[in-house]
Amino acid sequence: MIALILISCIKTLFYLKILKAFSYIVTMVLSVVLDLKVFLTFYGILVTMFSLLFDVVGRNPSPEYGHLWYFAGNWLAVVRLSLGDFDFSLLEDAATLTKTHVLFWALWLVMVIFSSLIFLNFIIAEVSNSYGRVKENIAAFIYKERATLIAEAEGLLSKRIKLNNKQLFPEYIIVRQLEDRLAKA
Repeated sequence: MIALILISCIKTLFYLKILKAFSYIVTMVLSVVLDLKVFLTFYGILVTMFSLLFDVVGRNPSPEYGHLWYFAGNWLAVVRLSLGDFDFSLLEDAATLTKTHVLFWALWLVMVIFSSLIFLNFIIAEVSNSYGRVKENIAAFIYKERATLIAEAEGLLSKRIKLNNKQLFPEYIIVRQLEDRLAKA
């Protein structure tokens, strides 16, 4: 049911591009998400690596992760840590300073520096860059998306309808391209 709802929401966003008021924001969001796929993949790898390292130090005893696999619980805890939700329940069991404490704090410090400070700033910079690029060419992106929607709608019609209605379905298509500003310079 959750997958069906997510697919329905994505398809609704896809069709909101038809309306002029929504086409700008939907095109912007989709472009940013597509530009971030490499960063998000790297983020997943980074979180997985740190969750494995924290699994060596000790399993997360939080009751909220009690019904999950140990790895999934540690993975979710590391995602929360990387986003700034600091949960130190791993340290509740040990009352004195031990090697595990020192190792935990060293891993925590490295993880916070990499994931929170460096990596999330990279993502913010990439979103800003993507936003600027899309804003510069927004008209072309919107026309391209609308052409894709028209092609999809025409693809649903039968060949007989297309052949009988030459006024709506001519035998040619006009393609417009934006000139590259750098090529002129």
